[in-house]
Amino acid sequence: MAEEPKSFWPQLLKGLESNIHDFPFAILYSYMEEADDISMSSGEYTDSGNWTFEGAVGLPENHANAPVHLDSNQAAEEITSSFREAIRADTPTLLDTPLLGRLLKDVPSRSFGDLCQSAVICPIRPIKRENVLGFLVIGINPRKKDYDSDYQLFIQLLARQVATSLASVVLFGDEIRRGRIAAKMAAQEQMVLSETLAIRTQEAANSETRFRSMADLAPVGMFHIDPQGVVVYGNEQWFAITEHPKDVIYPMSWYNVFDERDHPLLDQIWDTLLVAGESISCELFMKGPLTAPELDHGRPIDRYVLCAAYPEKWPDGTTKGILGCLTDISRQKWVERFQKRRAQEAIEMKRQQENFIDTTSHEMRNPLGAIILCADHIATSLAEVESGTTELVSLHRELLNSHLEAAQTIALCAQHQKRIIDDVLTLSKLDSDLLLMTPVEAQPIVVIEEALKMFHGELQKSDVELQYRVDPSYSALDIDWVYLDPSRLLQVLINLVSNAIKFTQSAATRRITISVSASTQKPSGSPDDNGVMYLPRNNARKVTASDVCWEVAGQAVYLRVAVQDTGRGLDENEKKLLFQRFSQTTPRTHVEYGGSGLGLFISRELTELQGGEIGVASEAGVGSTFAFYIRGLRCAPPPHTATEQPTNVTAGDGPSKADAGVTDVGKTNFSSGDRTKSHVSASPVKSNAIKHVLIVEDNLVNQRVLSKQLRNAGCVISVANHGGEALAFLQGSRYWKDTPSGQPLSVILMDLEMPVMDGLTCVRQIRALQREGSIVSHVPVIAVTANARSEQMASAREAGMDSVVTKPFRIPELMPEIERLMSMYE
Repeated sequence: MAEEPKSFWPQLLKGLESNIHDFPFAILYSYMEEADDISMSSGEYTDSGNWTFEGAVGLPENHANAPVHLDSNQAAEEITSSFREAIRADTPTLLDTPLLGRLLKDVPSRSFGDLCQSAVICPIRPIKRENVLGFLVIGINPRKKDYDSDYQLFIQLLARQVATSLASVVLFGDEIRRGRIAAKMAAQEQMVLSETLAIRTQEAANSETRFRSMADLAPVGMFHIDPQGVVVYGNEQWFAITEHPKDVIYPMSWYNVFDERDHPLLDQIWDTLLVAGESISCELFMKGPLTAPELDHGRPIDRYVLCAAYPEKWPDGTTKGILGCLTDISRQKWVERFQKRRAQEAIEMKRQQENFIDTTSHEMRNPLGAIILCADHIATSLAEVESGTTELVSLHRELLNSHLEAAQTIALCAQHQKRIIDDVLTLSKLDSDLLLMTPVEAQPIVVIEEALKMFHGELQKSDVELQYRVDPSYSALDIDWVYLDPSRLLQVLINLVSNAIKFTQSAATRRITISVSASTQKPSGSPDDNGVMYLPRNNARKVTASDVCWEVAGQAVYLRVAVQDTGRGLDENEKKLLFQRFSQTTPRTHVEYGGSGLGLFISRELTELQGGEIGVASEAGVGSTFAFYIRGLRCAPPPHTATEQPTNVTAGDGPSKADAGVTDVGKTNFSSGDRTKSHVSASPVKSNAIKHVLIVEDNLVNQRVLSKQLRNAGCVISVANHGGEALAFLQGSRYWKDTPSGQPLSVILMDLEMPVMDGLTCVRQIRALQREGSIVSHVPVIAVTANARSEQMASAREAGMDSVVTKPFRIPELMPEIERLMSMYE
């Protein structure tokens, strides 16, 4: 079958050649070689040069009247003219007779031997196409006399058959051509796609190479695991962290690198990733230890990794694989555990320290309470004898004065010891700047002189001469009452004097000189008259509220106290170790002189908290001078002492200190007449109401002494040894619902640390009985305890205590609190 018009024409001629009668001759012309290039319709005609002679039937080869090329000769002109006529008619058209005669000249007839008398020009046009692809000139059967309608129909059918056949060829050719074009285009597209795919493949390979190079250099372990649990990819760090063998990989083989204790967790993680399709992040425990030379002295430590992974999914939502990374956190976990252990150790150490301090404080405060109460009793009794309010006892006046002074000294020493214990309890607050000053109105000279009395016995025993000087600058400024914290001033002074006695008692010359001066200007940073260079203040110390208040509330004065001794002195290296926590000048210092090394450190802190500084001047073999100054404010006397005018302290018949400025304390008898002192009277405050007091105390000494003192103050005393006995006493008192006329009770003084039932448990049960109605009204309870920390006192109040009084205490301090509670609840 012909695939194109060019191959169709020979077959058409071949078909015409076999029918010699109906087709005496035939000539076939085509237009160009490709049918798609024809652009000729019934009203158009192109240059004759486009026509091609395809062949002839019944004509000799190279016949002159059937030219191969239609050029400008006469025959071509006549033929093309006939073509135009046939195109216009758009139907087979009879050929002009003269042209036919010339065309058949000298041509033998092959139809019955008769000459052909007429011919028809048939334009060859494929069905449904306007383009004319060729012309067929057909000779008519010579036996047909006329070109009648039957013959015309025959020719038309022939022309239609040829057109149909040509149309099928053209369509088939077009289809083949389109197929070839499509195939060519597909081949070209495939080539382009192949080239693009090769480029993309190379880019992907390069990208993967870069990723693998980057992944191998990454500090974390990256991995890709398929849904079956096979490790598809792991970078170098992943294999280094997990220690998974590279040549042994099978489903879930990576389970073996984790500790068996984490396998249940791994099961949950795998289900979360594979089934739930959710990301995870967790810490996992690895098998085998890690040796880190920089940690734990090179001992092996546990291995931990931080794992983060997510599921990679197909478009349908199923899991394609698991991607993630591992980070070695073994060192971080060790540091966390180390810090946690240190924190627990610190907490435990703090707890043990608090327990130790609480126990020490409790054991020291109990005897101190008895000392103070006994001293109070002696002082009160002797004061009554001296004033003549009791029956006259034949006592020598000098002995009476000696006993009175001794009792006052005992009380003063005990109170100072109480302050020292309080300082131990609050020492830790210094580092946090939580230890604040409590300034009150005070007379610095009186405070200092009263403090020096406690050293009288020690000075005589050590044969040390103590000289006390008041510098003329103090009197020149006319300083009397100053707003300052006397307890902190005394703590610094007593520490320096104690050190001076301690280091002077073995010297050849035993003399201590204490001088007091004042100024309105802060001492300069240069050495003073004694060569003392003050240490610079701690820059990290916070400015307290009192610092601001003292700057604006009044005229500031600076009190300077110097303690000079003739002891062993200090060299330059020893001076560098002063004023440091737990530091002493040499290891021999503790052996020879004792001490904890805290005194000078606390003194520096307390001095700076009072707006001052401390310093030292010393020379080995000559002696030392420790000096400090603090800041205070001039103020008026407190209301209850406003009418009292202090007198000058005298030493026997000698001049007053204000005049002479020097007092030999070792030879001076400090008595109550030396200076008018502003303090609360030792006699208890009396009230008309009878006070019925229940003392709940397990220490028999404290119980007996406190009972005696309260009886002297006019109280009716009952005693219980622990909380259980106190509850039993309440059941027989007027507070119990069934005994309204029971034993009277005004207030309970309750210790906290007791056997059988402690004070906190007891007061909780009392308040519970009140809520139940077994106790009909509020029972006033005062906690009398040696536990002096603020947290402990707050716990006591939370348990139900109405007030807290810390040991040691004095009866004049206790009675107002008893009366206050009685006025509130009776």
